[in-house]
Amino acid sequence: MSLHLDIGISQLNKKDEELCGDSIEVLQSADSTVIVLADGLASGVKANILSRITAKTAATMLEMGSHIDEVIETMAETLPVDKVRNLAYSTFSILQVFRDGRSYLVEFDNPQSYFGYGESLRRLQRNSRKIGEKKIQEAHFKLQEGNWVVMLSDGVLHAGIGGIWNLGWGEQQVGRFISRLASSDYEAADWAGEITAQCNLLYGGLPGDDVSIVVVRARKARKLTALIGPPRDPAKDTPAVEKLAGAEGTKVVCGGSTSLMASRILNREVEVDLGSDSDTVPPPGLIEGIDLVTEGAITLYYALQHLREGRRLRNLEGASDGASRLAAALLRADEAHFMVGLAINQADHYPGFPVSCVMKNQTVRDIAEILSSLGKKITIEYL
Repeated sequence: MSLHLDIGISQLNKKDEELCGDSIEVLQSADSTVIVLADGLASGVKANILSRITAKTAATMLEMGSHIDEVIETMAETLPVDKVRNLAYSTFSILQVFRDGRSYLVEFDNPQSYFGYGESLRRLQRNSRKIGEKKIQEAHFKLQEGNWVVMLSDGVLHAGIGGIWNLGWGEQQVGRFISRLASSDYEAADWAGEITAQCNLLYGGLPGDDVSIVVVRARKARKLTALIGPPRDPAKDTPAVEKLAGAEGTKVVCGGSTSLMASRILNREVEVDLGSDSDTVPPPGLIEGIDLVTEGAITLYYALQHLREGRRLRNLEGASDGASRLAAALLRADEAHFMVGLAINQADHYPGFPVSCVMKNQTVRDIAEILSSLGKKITIEYL
């Protein structure tokens, strides 16, 4: 099984600063995923530039196969130490996860990352060593389904200092908060957002330092296959439906004529789902063995609008209308395959409705583009 990494990122700028002094870089290749969280000294533009150089250089070098010693040596030459405070211009945490789950974590003057399984914190065995004049901590471990890693900048631990928490939020309190989040079914992005929201609350809405969170959750990839419209050649109807029926993961049918085709070939009745409460989106349907059955062009159009508006999965789950359910299914999937039939549907004419709605193929491409930008693996097959 190929391990899927659900990665969530959230940041807060220090009060009165337009740029965050922390930088996060994620590079994915055929062999591994490299995530770097760099914290530039001080804040503002200078810190942003220094952390960006650190994050980009480290991620690129590791992705190209360089050893961490080479990365550290390059950093030592590129980013000198502040002579007044004797501090590095940029600290960092790096996580590299290979496709088989083998993982490497290295930290240089950043807070220790949190590691766990399910809702439990687990201890990572770290070793300390020096590379040149820089002392690093590193850990080698196996990331398996159900494991997670939370990387953070020191602005998280300092939250509430001198206020709600006299000495700041602190390592133990942060760990307890993360454990509570781990017991929920949040996506990584929502999890990261909850942590920064709590930091902002502790800072009283005026962060005294830049705050950065990266949440990495390992799980089995969630797949979705959607059949949208009948094939141009009727002889391909049966192979298309059989391919959908045999696909792994969530199965979706979009379109009235597509639903009738699937019903006929599968020899299963299609029924109207009367639980929908939308005045604008036609009600979804029900076919045994198919996870979601919707109307075509209008539903796709409104699902696209949900994605364009940046609706989050947890805000869409539980909705009864077809467009919200379709958008939620797409956001939940890590990999989506669209089977787009090219048969001309004479019923696709909706007076007064946006022309873009009727242009089914373009709508699917727009949806695919947004999903790809969210880091999902998207493929389109035309029939």
